[in-house]
Amino acid sequence: MSGLLSKAKEAESSATTESVVELASEATTAVTPAASSGLLSGVMGIENLGMKVGAAVASLLLVFVAAQVAMGFSFGTGSMTITDHSIEEDNNALKIQIRFGNPMFSSASKDPVQITISYGDAEVFTTTETPSSNLINIEIPFSDFYQGNSRATGTSGQDVLYKVNANQGDLKAAEYKVEPASVMDRTITEGDGELIVMSTNSNTQCNGVCHEGVSMRVSMGVQDAVNPDLISHIDSDYTISANITFEGAVVYSYPQIIVNGYLAQWSTSPQNGEKLLSGAGSVEDSWLQLSGTDSGTFEIEYIDRTDFYEDDGCYHLKFTLVLDSSVDVDQEGTMQFSSEGYDYSWEYNENRDTSLETDSNGDKHEKEPYKPTEPC
Repeated sequence: MSGLLSKAKEAESSATTESVVELASEATTAVTPAASSGLLSGVMGIENLGMKVGAAVASLLLVFVAAQVAMGFSFGTGSMTITDHSIEEDNNALKIQIRFGNPMFSSASKDPVQITISYGDAEVFTTTETPSSNLINIEIPFSDFYQGNSRATGTSGQDVLYKVNANQGDLKAAEYKVEPASVMDRTITEGDGELIVMSTNSNTQCNGVCHEGVSMRVSMGVQDAVNPDLISHIDSDYTISANITFEGAVVYSYPQIIVNGYLAQWSTSPQNGEKLLSGAGSVEDSWLQLSGTDSGTFEIEYIDRTDFYEDDGCYHLKFTLVLDSSVDVDQEGTMQFSSEGYDYSWEYNENRDTSLETDSNGDKHEKEPYKPTEPC
């Protein structure tokens, strides 16, 4: 009996073991073709995500570093660069901009910066400035360093440039040249003027041509380096007093003109004559067109004839110019300039006998021919 019971238990145990092995085998078979592929994909997805996160972090780091460099940070011991210049007309000064590149995660050095200006090879000015950030702007008045014009002023006609240097201890900026040379031309040496006749045609008056007045304009600058008959434009600070003269005597005085850089202004109330139409202008290509008491063709303003015309004869536009002391390096003081002389015959032309007569050759012509403006 006990033998039969033992055999029955062994048979049950064997069946159970076979069932477990069979179930394990089925489970292994079920996982291998599909589930194992999904599992592998999941693992690869995690790896790809990690790579993407790493790339994103690297990109952000590069952007951060680039931003730091753009803000003036650098690797190593830092840098200093003179980056720009401008002319501050209201303050009569040269403005210099200096940018610092500091080592990353370091603040701007508070050590003073020594700045020097040279004219050609000669050092003419030194100052110090203490920076408070990665960018400083220094305004240096012309009165502190200006030595004269820059364009074509060398012994062989070459430009003599203004140069700026800066150092902060052992840290030095590359030498900066103030160019173009014309920007540092501030000393006026040449002047000219013009009186331009304004007239209108008439079928009933003035023998056909009525002379209304003259348009005034003045020119200031330096002798052109290529054509000595021309005046090259420069910006500067000065005053002008202009007059129209007849046979040497002043017959019209224009209000004082104040020029700041290239912008000019004046009062609209002259000492004699009618009120001017405007009180401002600009110097363009060395020429300044002055306002008038009336306007004619193309809205060109002119001084009415009744305000200055005395009689037929020789007229000039004469003016004096006083430079601002900061750029009057040769201490010229008051400079005087004049237009060429204009011999006007307005009264004669408008009242002459225009009847025709025949000469000895049989040709007809006016008894009193028209007289054009001649130099005088």
